[in-house]
Amino acid sequence: MISIRTGRIAAVIATAALLLAAVAQAADGPATKVSASITPSDVGRNTPVALKLNLSIDHPADSVLQLTRVVVLFPKGSHQNGKLFRSCSVETLTRARGRLRACPPGSMIGRGIATGTAVDLGVTSTGRMTLFNGPGGKSVTFNVNITNPAAVNTTFSAPLKKLSGRYAYRLTANIPPSLQTIVGGPIIVHSINTKTAAYKTINGVRRGYIEAGPCPKGGRAPVNVTFGFGDGSTSSANTNVTCK
Repeated sequence: MISIRTGRIAAVIATAALLLAAVAQAADGPATKVSASITPSDVGRNTPVALKLNLSIDHPADSVLQLTRVVVLFPKGSHQNGKLFRSCSVETLTRARGRLRACPPGSMIGRGIATGTAVDLGVTSTGRMTLFNGPGGKSVTFNVNITNPAAVNTTFSAPLKKLSGRYAYRLTANIPPSLQTIVGGPIIVHSINTKTAAYKTINGVRRGYIEAGPCPKGGRAPVNVTFGFGDGSTSSANTNVTCK
């Protein structure tokens, strides 16, 4: 018969073993990083800014882990003005077979570049990203165009949700299967770099798709990114936007 004390010790040992296994698994997984900056960095109340977001994934040797999801938490004090801008939907671009001119003027809010490797082919190439304000300003419409090693043009929507507390917004981008596999083999993503900036003048006042301010004490506003992979694992990375 096992005593209560012995049973507790066994439970502690089992829990420690599970934790060590989790750490080992994390250590064997991709290393993720994020950096973010705004222009201008000198912000007051409702200052229109351009936001640069750089994500990187360092895969271990022989990795075939596809990127399935990216969740970005934007800092408290930031404000998104999607309702002030024209929008473009996934359906619009899909009907137009990815022709960007199908979107209304003034609906584009940013551009970017994603870099990945077609594992089976051993080919590393880039995908051109174009960001549009989604319907009602409640999402971001992403169009990704790849030409090598095969032609791929995919559009998808990333919901944008307003939060309270430390973070102001959460953007959830579920990566479509067409951007996880190419020519029948897996794509591993190495980096995603975007710049979001759109402006318009309303009643003589310059407004931005993204506005910031006032800058928090210490001049650092936190940003968090969680990466999801094809095996169900996740990795989180943190950075700060520097402001004054």
